[in-house]
Amino acid sequence: MDDAQLAHVESLCETLYLGKPLSHSIKDPISREEAQSRLLSLQSSASFIPQCQYILDRSHSQYALLVASNSLTELISTHWNNFTIAQRIDIRNYVLGYLANNGPALQDFVTLSLIKLVCRITKLGWFDDATHRELTEDVTKFLQATVDHCILGLKLLNQLVDELNVPSSGRTLTQHRKTSVSFRDLCLFKVFQLGLTTLRQLQTRAIAATPQQEIILGEQALSLTVRCLNFDFIGTNPDESTEDVGTIQAPSNWRPLLQDPATTELLLDFYANTDPPRSSKAMEAMILLCSVRRSLFTCDKEREAFLGKIMSGIRELLKNQTGLQHQDNYHQFCRLLGRIKSNYQLSELVKAEGYLEWLDLAASFTTQSIRNWQYSTNSIHYLLTLWGRLVAAVPYVRPETGNKGHVQALENHVLNVVECYIDSMLGSVETVLRSEGALEDPLEDDGSLMEQMDRIPTICRFQYSAATSIILAKFDPLLTKYQELMAHLVSSSTESAPPSVAQQVAILEGQLTWLTYIVGAIVGGHSWSSSRIGDGEETLDASLSKRVLQLAQGIDYRLTSSNGAGKADSKLEVALLYYFQNFRRVYMFMWEQQSSGSSSAIGGMKLDSVPSTKQKVYQNMFEHMGLGDHTVIANLIVTKIGKNLKFWPDDYDIIAKTLELLTDIASGYSSSKLLLTLDTVKYLVSHHTPEEFPFLNVPSNSRHRTTFHAILVRLLLSPGGEEKLGIDFEQFMEPIVKTMSQLRSLDSSQLRSEVARQPLIGVFRDLRGVAISLHNRKSYGAMFDILEPHHMPLFSKVADLWYDQPDVIISLLRFMQEFCHNKANRVNFDQSSPNGILLFRATSDVVCAFGRRILANTAAPAGDIYKMRYKGISLALSVLNSALGGNYVCFGVFALYNDPALDNALDVSLKLSLSIPLDHVIAYPKLSKSVFGFIEIMFRNHNKTTMALDTRVFMQLMNAVHEGLQSSDAQIGSTCANSIDHLATFYYENNGKDKPEVHNLNKHLAAQPNLFSSLTATLFNLLLFGPPQNHWAVMRPMLSLMLASESSFTAYKDHLMSTQDAANQALLNDSFNKLLADVSRSLESANRDRFTQKLTAFRVTTRGFLTL
Repeated sequence: MDDAQLAHVESLCETLYLGKPLSHSIKDPISREEAQSRLLSLQSSASFIPQCQYILDRSHSQYALLVASNSLTELISTHWNNFTIAQRIDIRNYVLGYLANNGPALQDFVTLSLIKLVCRITKLGWFDDATHRELTEDVTKFLQATVDHCILGLKLLNQLVDELNVPSSGRTLTQHRKTSVSFRDLCLFKVFQLGLTTLRQLQTRAIAATPQQEIILGEQALSLTVRCLNFDFIGTNPDESTEDVGTIQAPSNWRPLLQDPATTELLLDFYANTDPPRSSKAMEAMILLCSVRRSLFTCDKEREAFLGKIMSGIRELLKNQTGLQHQDNYHQFCRLLGRIKSNYQLSELVKAEGYLEWLDLAASFTTQSIRNWQYSTNSIHYLLTLWGRLVAAVPYVRPETGNKGHVQALENHVLNVVECYIDSMLGSVETVLRSEGALEDPLEDDGSLMEQMDRIPTICRFQYSAATSIILAKFDPLLTKYQELMAHLVSSSTESAPPSVAQQVAILEGQLTWLTYIVGAIVGGHSWSSSRIGDGEETLDASLSKRVLQLAQGIDYRLTSSNGAGKADSKLEVALLYYFQNFRRVYMFMWEQQSSGSSSAIGGMKLDSVPSTKQKVYQNMFEHMGLGDHTVIANLIVTKIGKNLKFWPDDYDIIAKTLELLTDIASGYSSSKLLLTLDTVKYLVSHHTPEEFPFLNVPSNSRHRTTFHAILVRLLLSPGGEEKLGIDFEQFMEPIVKTMSQLRSLDSSQLRSEVARQPLIGVFRDLRGVAISLHNRKSYGAMFDILEPHHMPLFSKVADLWYDQPDVIISLLRFMQEFCHNKANRVNFDQSSPNGILLFRATSDVVCAFGRRILANTAAPAGDIYKMRYKGISLALSVLNSALGGNYVCFGVFALYNDPALDNALDVSLKLSLSIPLDHVIAYPKLSKSVFGFIEIMFRNHNKTTMALDTRVFMQLMNAVHEGLQSSDAQIGSTCANSIDHLATFYYENNGKDKPEVHNLNKHLAAQPNLFSSLTATLFNLLLFGPPQNHWAVMRPMLSLMLASESSFTAYKDHLMSTQDAANQALLNDSFNKLLADVSRSLESANRDRFTQKLTAFRVTTRGFLTL
């Protein structure tokens, strides 16, 4: 590289990062994409390393330095084996020296890129030479130099801990853990000490730095402390997306430093005397410090002293409210409180000095936080977690243990927290309403709401009787007041009421929404464990449930009497569904036992056996509720479901959650049996039409139509379903059949009109729902008999007329995909039945009608090409794949009787597959799975057709397979590998035989003699140098390909040997010899498995020394 080339690189960098055109190309400016493409060429070969070094040495452009640094990192990572150990050390020393000389003057993004390069070299070369393992000593020199160098050193250590802690692509988990463990044992503790030492120096003003430098040093030192404590010490690969901290498995040699009170004091002092983000980072370090494993301490006394120090620090912070005015500090402090109990037993906490004071302060802080909910919505659940964990541990601690009266104190505080939480959430409704949108409604934050509801049951059930009294004292007056208001508004909507009344209703409904959520959470927290089952808690559940069910009845009555005009707030409806879900989960699993085992209490029948304790509790619950037996309650719930479906057609969320509830009830063994006895369910099954349930006509609910019909058919076809519901499958299908008959009677112009659009979408969605619930031969046969022969022709006619309208054609193709899918071997006709052939013929007609029209329409679609064109093609191929692989058609019959259905389907599908540019196929995962799935079936089951293709088309298929083999999607790679395996196996087993397909294949190979050699090279390159997820897939066809073309394997072996030096050639030759040892020339399963095992060993061995 010379100065002119350097100037060109700098100009390209300015174009890429700043959008500036190149100075000499104003007439023909280079785009950012072109500039990026040219700069990426620096990463294409190890020969560009000197150019990158030249840029680093000579350039003054920060962006050029960034590109050079990033390119070096990529080159080193990709071509690591190309360098000798001495070269690796030279590059490392060069970059370290560059940082030492130029680092303080560089922009942060350049510095970080160079630091990443040093750390990557250190990680990859960790076991090459001791020099790499001495990086921490080298960084110490940075820390002892100027303040700017000290900042650089801390950044280096931060990145080093990250690099050694996080697995990188191209290395196995075993390699990563080996390096990571060595770093942990040799360096991590020293790095941790350096972080703490820097903090102490900042605390004592031992570092002469400007205020801005002190801030940066503090942030970097605290980040380093947190990273060291967060290190994956034992290889658990924790989920980084969660905030919940697990136990910190610190090594034993860390004990003196971790349990030293000075460490805790240092972090607390730093928290108290700084502002975010430093203070919040110090608090995060405290969370990690109090999460260290219990076994780290040699005795209980040490652990108690450590805990005492932490609790003392928390007490002081709570007393003085230090730093809690900052949102970040407050959030981290709530996390700390939530974390305390998870790492220490309650028996240890109650023995700690000042426990009762700590409890008082924590309770006061919790209630204060809850009252100021608008500032702490995302943190409240951490505080609720603390109280939940404390009360959950009370049964395991003797009352006389530790501080006297700790149980009574906890009981009092918990009740205060519960009451404060309920009061604050009820009060939040009016506050939000009066803010006129300035405040976010906590009820609309689903994530935070569910976090809180998950923790409420444990807290409330600790003092359940008292908590119930508090809830009922709030619920009853609100319910009474609401019922009075509803009596006045019974037949009119809330919106039509005077503003003051409407606002009053809105506040009441919001408050009832909160209470419904809370009751639902508490009822859902009922425990059927033997230790709690006889405590009488079911009567309290009944008292709470009674109010919610009365509320639901009142809302339903108003809805019905006003014919849907008098609707409650949608959030209240969703809260009721949440309650029903929890009630179903706890009290609906025994309904069949209750009906049979203890039916005398309910139906007057004689008892067959003495009821179990669970049945007694169950019965007691319904008796105490006083609304009727379990059948009445079930009918109330299902009636509510029906009303939601009838009167909330336009609310997607309510319809979705209602159908989810119905699905869950219908999926339960005993609850589904109970549903069959309910009048409401009988009504649903016999009136599943848009006239009765308008949500079916709303276009956005088209998916819900499918779900609705799937649930109903599941119930209808369950054992005894038709008898109990008083309707058989044919009667159920009558409304759908009637619609299809009306559509079938239309001529082509009428069928293509807008009037027919929604009926077509609806009928196909309904049919798909029905087909989903057909799980056996009998039910599938019943549906097939209804559709064939009268209605099947409608499907191909619709495919021909509506091919260019995604909403219609997608509905049709999704139904066909489900109907052709032979799940649980349901498509299984009698030996003398032609139905399998008729089904395939109808499927072929649909695919061909759609395919021919879409192929004839070559104009580029307006809008999203995937939605307008590719999605339909993808589904059409999936339909045919299901039919071709369903194993219910003898495809030889078609050629025997000159039936063109199979040839037509294969021909159209092949043209559809090849009509899409290969880069588009790869770009859309669902499309690529359909296309490559079709190609795989062609090579597996239809060799005669595949080999008879024109050579150009055949090679187009093989080129697609070749590209798909290298896909990052493991499933696509596996499918393409199977296609290659089918081809190679066919060639190996049939080569030399006098068959037309063999002659055709030889003709293709003669036209493209390097086909097998290119596939062999790609497979071996993927095995040796490709991503790990593709390894298993590419191993499958290797043996068949080697047997089909031994010369290809020999050629690849010779080529690979020629790229290595003499030492590597000997090692590689030995590895190949081991790979081929004891492998016979057969494709039996045992031989394939043996060869696959050898390939795995071959890959592991050769990757250790191969150079690219």
